[in-house]
Amino acid sequence: MFFVDLIAWVIFTYLAYFLIYNFVIIFNSSNGRLSDVGKKDHMSMFQQDLTIIIYSHNDSYRVKELIELLNNQDYAPGRYSINVLLDNCDEENIKLLEIIGYAKLWRINTDIKPIGKFKALAWLSERILTCENTNAFVFISAEHKIKSDFLQKVNSAVYHYPVILGETIIRKNRLLNKITNLKNKLKNRVLKHGRFYSGLGNIIDSEILIIRQEILEKIRFKTTDYGFEEYEYSLYLKRNNIPVLYSGDIIAVKPGNETLQSIALKEGKKRYKSFITFRNHISLLFSNRSFALKELILSLVYPSNTTFVLLNLGLIFISINYNGTLFAGLINPKFLTYFLLSRFIAEIYSMISVRCGFNEYRNAVIMFFYTPITYTISIFSGLFKNTNVIPREDTKKKIKAETLHYEKHMVDATITNGKKELPCTLEIRKTDEYVQVIFMFRDKKLVSSKQPRVNYAVEEIVQKLKGQGFAVKICLNCGYFYSTESTVSHSDGEKGYCLYNNFNNSSKEKEYSCVWDSCFNIIPSQANNYILQQVGIEKSKPRV
Repeated sequence: MFFVDLIAWVIFTYLAYFLIYNFVIIFNSSNGRLSDVGKKDHMSMFQQDLTIIIYSHNDSYRVKELIELLNNQDYAPGRYSINVLLDNCDEENIKLLEIIGYAKLWRINTDIKPIGKFKALAWLSERILTCENTNAFVFISAEHKIKSDFLQKVNSAVYHYPVILGETIIRKNRLLNKITNLKNKLKNRVLKHGRFYSGLGNIIDSEILIIRQEILEKIRFKTTDYGFEEYEYSLYLKRNNIPVLYSGDIIAVKPGNETLQSIALKEGKKRYKSFITFRNHISLLFSNRSFALKELILSLVYPSNTTFVLLNLGLIFISINYNGTLFAGLINPKFLTYFLLSRFIAEIYSMISVRCGFNEYRNAVIMFFYTPITYTISIFSGLFKNTNVIPREDTKKKIKAETLHYEKHMVDATITNGKKELPCTLEIRKTDEYVQVIFMFRDKKLVSSKQPRVNYAVEEIVQKLKGQGFAVKICLNCGYFYSTESTVSHSDGEKGYCLYNNFNNSSKEKEYSCVWDSCFNIIPSQANNYILQQVGIEKSKPRV
């Protein structure tokens, strides 16, 4: 009985502390938003120098698009530089990126492929700090898309705070994606935001990290063999009393299709990382270190909502079935029911504090039912798979194949070697993440690499055929075809202008055509510069 009583009191004290902690964090987060209002001037007094580091592993098609978005920022071009960190990329991806301007490439080649984002950042920080004269570093993954004011918001935030976490939103409009976005919203805008305004530390597990150069020089980002860099570095920052702020203004969007399995694997991986870090630093809980550092270590084992409910139900079971214990004599099941209800009230308080909409409350109800499922899957994944809870390469490929959806568009075209013209087919395959074009002639196929836009993929096929002495008769490869960056951007690279009537009939109208279209007026692309001159379009404007 004594042993049961001791366990019950330990769990009850633990849950009571966690419940009070939640209400304090939510309250401080709400007050902190009032403080944020006074610092929301995105146009700071001056633009600081920023060094952007894009992490990439075999996704060159995403890197190219992110660089384009960075080059179109409402920020002085001379005030920021772009670096691409290639984590054990294959030769095909490296060759595609070597032709990109405005960016410096950093290659990592190791026996472990890939080494991972935070190990790669630690590797790069050791090399780049000695040659960069900047105000702040901006770390972001290649799969993200940003708005034109992204760097302005970074500039404003880093003016006030030394280390900042951004927020990632999953773009695809699916139910599980919406639920994941809601969960991340509450974690970022309530928990992390509230912890900052409570004087507590934050784990830098965000996909967007901004850090001032003087901080990175003072506290180097180092690789470890006994833990995880993002967790270890977070402890270093707190040990040196450097605050880590979450910013709701610095937002990027990425593609994705979440499933119960993918969510469970991520939760299991995060739970494992937290446990290993807690185990490695548990001795600090009994040292003379600051309370904030100890609390950050303890926060690694704070219960999830499902764990809280399970432990609370365990206390109700003890209160009912072990009447001889002191716990059962003082704490009755009715009180524990109210105790459990208080946890749900805290969640509602969180949603009210960040002004969630009606649909988000509906998604929260759905999340209440699916969370125990993902929790169970993550636990069993940890029991029956490797302890690192990281899926093997073949597992990742399987998950990707199951969740990848694409639309296919077949186009009849003509290929010529200058003497004969033969029919062929183009298959344009579009997914949420990339575009590929497959050229088919009789029993032969030619496949483009994964590209962010249709015109890039079609142009790659055109150039490959040209290298073999063939020309495909489509608009993109026609002398009458012309496109602007605006047209390409709005049509995702699918459309441009046909200048046939402008050149031959002096028409002033703009006639749109798709890059894969074909007609009887197709002429060699070599005539394009002459046609542009005749219709009064400057040569310097981009054709693609």
